Amino acid sequence: MNRSIKKWIQILMILFVAGSFPLLGKASEQGLGFSIRPIHPENQLDKNQTYFDLKMEPNQVQELEVMIRNNTDQEIIVEASVNAAITNLNGILDYSWNLENAKEVAKNYNQHTSTEKIDVNQIKYDSSLKMPLPSLITSEKKIKLPAQTELPYKMQVTMPEKSFDGIILGGIRFTQKETTKEETDSDEGVQIKNKFAYSLGIQLRETDELVIPKLKMNQKKIKANSINGHTGVTINLQNPARTLMRDLEVKMTIYKKGSQKKLISSTKKGLKMAPNSNFDYGIDWNNQPLRAGNYTVKALIENHAIDGESSELNKKWEFEENFTITKKEAKKINGQAVDLDEPTISWWLYVVIGLLGVLILLMALIIARNHFDKRKEVQKKQDLNRKKQQLSQKKRLKASSKKSAIKRKE
Repeated sequence: MNRSIKKWIQILMILFVAGSFPLLGKASEQGLGFSIRPIHPENQLDKNQTYFDLKMEPNQVQELEVMIRNNTDQEIIVEASVNAAITNLNGILDYSWNLENAKEVAKNYNQHTSTEKIDVNQIKYDSSLKMPLPSLITSEKKIKLPAQTELPYKMQVTMPEKSFDGIILGGIRFTQKETTKEETDSDEGVQIKNKFAYSLGIQLRETDELVIPKLKMNQKKIKANSINGHTGVTINLQNPARTLMRDLEVKMTIYKKGSQKKLISSTKKGLKMAPNSNFDYGIDWNNQPLRAGNYTVKALIENHAIDGESSELNKKWEFEENFTITKKEAKKINGQAVDLDEPTISWWLYVVIGLLGVLILLMALIIARNHFDKRKEVQKKQDLNRKKQQLSQKKRLKASSKKSAIKRKE
């Protein structure tokens, strides 16, 4: 793999890892080059929170303000992007994923690889997300900060005309523009790029109406997949409701279709799902190679109400879906896997082989014994015939001697 491809893969990995940032505390405590401080408006529901949690009205237009401080002795530029909350592959809320940035990274990656390319058209919001946060907020994409200076960053929120229940969740991500430092390693120059980033959550609502969680399993999106370099299967789960699920417990079991014998099981607790989002729940195949065939997945998924939430949020779902792994898919995923265990022979196969060996030996002994007995019987008959011939010859000689003696007497 050449260096350009490695570069874009690293960028994709950085975007994915960044999704694990929660609604963070003070950036300065993490040693960042800048810090932020939200200015909570009157309609902030909980002023003890570091993020924006606002109750709004239809068509309302409101300005939000965040103070950004440059903690360095040099001028810096801080870039800003408004993002919709999604659920990443680990079942963690991601406030950093940006649709435009993700598409741009995919396009650049495709330009630098001759292998399998990313389908840019498949990079999109969940089908149930009709009002993503970026469509409601307008703001500048960057702000310049002189050394040791604090300046306000302003955003304008415009609520949709039609009233809605539930929440619109997302965040604004502040990133210090890259600075490049040249270092020399052996004979090759290496560029080290440092990025400081901070995600600030934004939660908008209009009513206090409780929205009950919903969950779907998308059968068409169950497929063989590579999970952290291991063979596995991913099952797509969707939360089409405008509500946050904060404590999911997922239990899944995979069977060969038509069999009741468990093939692979997976249990994960404490997962979260953003409103109107989906993610691919991964089931690791325990380093075993995938086999082409028909399978069934059974799932029991529970959402638990926590932190004083209404007990109506306690929900349970059961799913059962069939899916197929093709030979082409199995070969592809097996080829991508690391530390793949070689196929092993089951203990019962050794027993069968041993029994077959004993059976063959017994049959050989029986055949040999029969052959020996037959030879012995033939030999016995031959000896008996020989004795009879000898006896008959003796009798003839004796009779001949008697006749000769009688003739001499006469």
